[in-house]
Amino acid sequence: MTPADSAEIERACARLILEFAKFNDDWDHQSLADLFVEDCVFARPLDPTHPYYGRDKVQAIFRDRARRLTRHIMTNILITPLSATEAKGTSYVTMMSAPNPDEKWPREGEGTFIGTFDDTFVKTADGWKFRSRSGNVALYQGGHVPNIPVPSIEETGVPPQ
Repeated sequence: MTPADSAEIERACARLILEFAKFNDDWDHQSLADLFVEDCVFARPLDPTHPYYGRDKVQAIFRDRARRLTRHIMTNILITPLSATEAKGTSYVTMMSAPNPDEKWPREGEGTFIGTFDDTFVKTADGWKFRSRSGNVALYQGGHVPNIPVPSIEETGVPPQ
């Protein structure tokens, strides 16, 4: 793999991380789900011990939750190409949110959460995609950490065998 090949992989995968944040904040659930391969695994930062299996389950997480005004700021993005078709990455996420997204801006947020995403990427016929994305929250200030109910197997999907 040439340095130019590595740079292209790094750019494409870093863009996926930024698009994930943008589509999440914009409530564009279909575009967000399309960033993943069909048989992906995704673990939410506020509930990392209950991963979701499959692109349709990932889309449902975001589509079916209560609407909120959110802003995700992605930093410290590091991508490591493993081959011409695989890469891994890590990034920091800072997130603020507030209820009632249609109220007038600027708004006071309910707290700040800082965490990490660990990602694996794969090159497909449609370009680079997330194979897996696992989040966690390391710090928060203000507000409270939401109590997320344990999802059912119908919600998470079945892990691959």
